[in-house]
Amino acid sequence: MPSKRPRIAVTSDSELEEALERVRAVTGTDEAEATLVRRLAVEGAQAEFDASRKRRRAAEALFAVMDSGGLGLDLAAIDELNAPPLPQP
Repeated sequence: MPSKRPRIAVTSDSELEEALERVRAVTGTDEAEATLVRRLAVEGAQAEFDASRKRRRAAEALFAVMDSGGLGLDLAAIDELNAPPLPQP
């Protein structure tokens, strides 16, 4: 069906063809290629967003535990070990 929205050209190289074949094999979908590519792009963007949010929350939780002393780490000693060496006279 014609669309008033602009189109995006995607080159169908061997990597894309293999990826679409894998998706079709697993899901059994018979969607048209353009429809499948669009759906995978939208779902992939959401998956990336969700993964980024989960990583950020995990880092924040780790920092909160570290700040509360819950890990029993001597952060000053770790910083000292990771500091660049002092120049020799």
